[in-house]
Amino acid sequence: MTGLKDWTVVVPAPGEVRETAQALLALADSPTDVRTDGNGTEFLVPPYLADKFNESLRPKPRRRAKKEDE
Repeated sequence: MTGLKDWTVVVPAPGEVRETAQALLALADSPTDVRTDGNGTEFLVPPYLADKFNESLRPKPRRRAKKEDE
């Protein structure tokens, strides 16, 4: 595990602190990998979790519906 100085600060959008916390905890290998910072309005996470969280925010490509053959 890396030192805390290598961890990333995650700043939730206004009004989304709870949703961000839930998302981070769902993605974390351990709840201890999600720490509060900035008086409870920011989160401090290890690099692997920052990567997983950023990946979860990317839009998923849409699949085209297949045409049904008549």
